[in-house]
Amino acid sequence: MKKQLTFAAILLFFMAGIATGCKKETGTDRPLKKKIEGKWQVSKVETTIEGTAMTTYTGTPTDFFEFRSDDNDQVEVSIGAERTLGTYATLANDNLNLSLSGKILKIVVNTITDNKFEFTATIEGSSPKEVRKYYLSR
Repeated sequence: MKKQLTFAAILLFFMAGIATGCKKETGTDRPLKKKIEGKWQVSKVETTIEGTAMTTYTGTPTDFFEFRSDDNDQVEVSIGAERTLGTYATLANDNLNLSLSGKILKIVVNTITDNKFEFTATIEGSSPKEVRKYYLSR
């Protein structure tokens, strides 16, 4: 009887491990890197340079961010006539760092859903301070 109870307990733990261990990451459970992967259309970019008024750029159908899921964590950015290839790194606090055209952008994620990605990027070392707010969609 004791062996049967032990066997039943082990079987129960094994089944529970399979049921919870194979759960697919979806929605809010996914890590930030998985949430941002793919191509995003640029809806709008608001740029504020310290001491000046905010300027707004409205995206066109050819403007995009593409976060690639390759080993190099590449990001391709096309805004207006400028097309840039850089890299990105997701941080433990669910924020990002982007390296584009020799600039480091420190990014705070404001909103991330399956269809909407909004973030604020501060360009590291810029003087005067430059902050851009990006509105992206799929």
